[in-house]
Amino acid sequence: MPICPKGHQSDDPVDCDICGGSMTGGTPAPPAVAEPEWDCPNGHPGQIGRFCEVDGYDSHLPADAPDQVRAAAPRRWVATVGADREFYDLTCADDDSLVFPTRLVPRRFTLRGEALLIGRKDPELGIHPEIDLTGPPEDRAVGREHAALVAQDDGTWAVVDRGSANGTHVNDRVRPIPPKKPVPLRSGDQVFVGAWTVITINAE
Repeated sequence: MPICPKGHQSDDPVDCDICGGSMTGGTPAPPAVAEPEWDCPNGHPGQIGRFCEVDGYDSHLPADAPDQVRAAAPRRWVATVGADREFYDLTCADDDSLVFPTRLVPRRFTLRGEALLIGRKDPELGIHPEIDLTGPPEDRAVGREHAALVAQDDGTWAVVDRGSANGTHVNDRVRPIPPKKPVPLRSGDQVFVGAWTVITINAE
């Protein structure tokens, strides 16, 4: 009968029946330890591993971390383009040349990269906005290079008016934002451009 390096007799020629050690003198591998479950504070119980599988929350963050640090970054940001009647009425009260669209199917754009141009394409000028508002229907009050959505270091986005003729509004249909200055966006914020276009920003 084989004898392990510690002097135990074993029927198993590979691992000692008594101590579990290698019959050739190696150190036995420690038994696998199952990772404990934990409950994500954002309402997702039964997680295993460091990060929540639902929202990416980091379980290694200290308990006293500020809310903005503890909040999980969303998996993606989306811009949904639609038409806003109230903004149109305020903008075009004395202008009948721009007609409010009676039927418009909302369009969704997933935000990716460092920056996305908002505008209307013009192949002759080499302008190809990532968020192209050419239509149909076309909001002719939107500039060719009207504004831009710019990625921030914390995973959120900001909007920058590029010096447009008609301005860019954030959650305020009356007062436009200053040109060429980034304005941080939160999920649910609305960006108004042109005569009737509204772009709703959401984290999903």
